[in-house]
Amino acid sequence: MVEECFSYRIVFFINEGNKRKKGYIDTSFGELHKSLENIIRSNLSVTNSVAIAQTTALKNGKCVYLQSRSYSFSLDGYFRQINGESKDRARNGTVMYSRYAVR
Repeated sequence: MVEECFSYRIVFFINEGNKRKKGYIDTSFGELHKSLENIIRSNLSVTNSVAIAQTTALKNGKCVYLQSRSYSFSLDGYFRQINGESKDRARNGTVMYSRYAVR
């Protein structure tokens, strides 16, 4: 499989309070990681969260879904994790943020 032959689309949501803004970006395989980082860095703040809802590839004119679920990023959840307030590993995955905390 030659990944560079496909066109990739990342669909994301920015959630702030009761408002939800949808966006998307089209990218190549080589720029996929950088595009994801840019979406999160450009839109994540203390007052909102970012959800990567879909990543798809266009193959022979058909849309192929590359994610089985959405992935949410929240600074509030991150701060609760590093302060030891959130112990829900199943919801937060296996990422250990506490090693980056400095008191």
